[in-house]
Amino acid sequence: MSGSRPPCRALWLGRVEYEQAWALQRDLALRRARAGTEDTLLLLEHPPVYTATRRFSRDCLLVPPEALGAPLLTVDRGGDITFHGPGQLVAYPIIGLESQTRGVQAYVRALEDVIIRALAGYGIEAGRDEGLTGVWVGRDKIAAIGVRVSRPGGAAGGWVTSHGLALNVSVDLEWFGRIIPCGLPGRGVTSMERVLGYGVPLIQVGESLAREFAAVFGREVAPLTPGATLAGASLSLKITTDRIVTG
Repeated sequence: MSGSRPPCRALWLGRVEYEQAWALQRDLALRRARAGTEDTLLLLEHPPVYTATRRFSRDCLLVPPEALGAPLLTVDRGGDITFHGPGQLVAYPIIGLESQTRGVQAYVRALEDVIIRALAGYGIEAGRDEGLTGVWVGRDKIAAIGVRVSRPGGAAGGWVTSHGLALNVSVDLEWFGRIIPCGLPGRGVTSMERVLGYGVPLIQVGESLAREFAAVFGREVAPLTPGATLAGASLSLKITTDRIVTG
């Protein structure tokens, strides 16, 4: 890749509690908005957790919240309700969009391209479903997208992305049976393991995703760096303006 491309750190965090990763995103987004750090791609998995937006419909819960078997958190991304857990690759790009004028929807389409290209490398034919967000194999969703684009540094700062995508690699799909994932009744979920008939190491898929992210977004992404610290994450961030994409 050309050295003129903007640099982007790709960090493999392993398994991280959702709220810890959320705090780290806020901290990195604020630093990025103030030009205090370069673009960052966080790659990780979460312990079992359900996340939903403030606008999600309770009709999407097929069991009472106390019967979900995992916490249900209200978060500040686009989309509806979904599940995160072991065996699911989660990617959180914290990148500046100040030089990207195509808009938030174009950013989401680019994330879909990243996933589709990464899956193609494993021989999985995946694509979009018109009018819906995410990546699909037939009528089953294999990857969900829910993003936030905000100005965490205020009006004088740049637009920065947070949240991102969740790719089902070898996650236990039974967890999705307790909700209507992404608020789409009649649609199923699948995983790379189910499609392929065998498992693939999560970090290996993370490396593939990082390569495709570099190609699609024109970033200079070094090989994955394992073990970033979460200790510096800020828990008190004031966001003055934001745009949230549904997906």
